[in-house]
Amino acid sequence: MNNYLQRILSFAFTHGIGITLCRDLSPFTPSGANPERKQIVINMRWHRPQQLPYITAHEIAHILNEDSGLLYFSGTAKTAIEGQANRGAIDILIPIYFQDIEKEFADMYAFMNEFEIPGFMEDYVSQSIQDFYS
Repeated sequence: MNNYLQRILSFAFTHGIGITLCRDLSPFTPSGANPERKQIVINMRWHRPQQLPYITAHEIAHILNEDSGLLYFSGTAKTAIEGQANRGAIDILIPIYFQDIEKEFADMYAFMNEFEIPGFMEDYVSQSIQDFYS
């Protein structure tokens, strides 16, 4: 498990979010969240393992947003709830990723590539990084 994922899991624990890490699901089974129970399930065999920190932060965002119902990771923001969870994931990841990087060395594209964040999030990522350093 990489350092970023460990730090995101720690973030979840400090916010009272329960986590189940599954290693027996299909690589194409999405991770999910149950906000009512404050519980997330992360598929550790996801076919794009580099996305796991982003996916985990996305599921945590569902809990923090107090979304309703059972929610499953989708790489697209087809609903307002998923879009908000994507933005929440960025808000969780930015301070973790950039905490030891000086502003002049902040690279939005390196950040997005590190976690395979979808390109449609570029504007939000750019603004969030600017806000982080303000």
